Amino acid sequence: MAGRVSYFQNQMMFLNTIQLIKPHSLEETVQTLWQGIVHAWFPYEQHYKFGFKGATLASRNMPDVTVIKVMALQPNPRSSPDWAERQIMMIECKRPSYDTPNGWNDTIEGQFLDDLQQTLNHSKKLFGAVAIGTKVKFFRFDGKAPVNRMLTPLHRDTLDLKIPSQLIQVENMLDYIKTNGWQWASTP
Repeated sequence: MAGRVSYFQNQMMFLNTIQLIKPHSLEETVQTLWQGIVHAWFPYEQHYKFGFKGATLASRNMPDVTVIKVMALQPNPRSSPDWAERQIMMIECKRPSYDTPNGWNDTIEGQFLDDLQQTLNHSKKLFGAVAIGTKVKFFRFDGKAPVNRMLTPLHRDTLDLKIPSQLIQVENMLDYIKTNGWQWASTP
């Protein structure tokens, strides 16, 4: 894989947006970055659509989280003019100040897990990501598994979008989800 250049390293939108994320940025800035990533990687023309949940207010009326949902569409084999839809991924966006061990753990084991459990997929399966500032962790979620096995990390450490080699790993994760999302979300 030596010599591979990240797709996003040449995208002006990505380069401009990632520079907007500062230590005291709010969730909306992180969401703006991930909206651009999602639109580039899961385009409408390839039968994807998105849902965006604005900032949820927490204590002291401060925004706490924003959510991006990615849905895949395929022709419904039972009814030719209809399309079947599956949520294949959910991204939870948090401000950079949550980039602490407790911030990651509290987000993943609390809010993120709760939001994943709300999936409308009959299978209760989808992929998820927690994005805190410029860093991200990807997971496979199985809502029918025992609680301690619902979330399976897809990689070991956080990936930082500012580090070129890790940005390539993020793209590999997005490719994996794009390739396997429909099947995983449809598996009983």
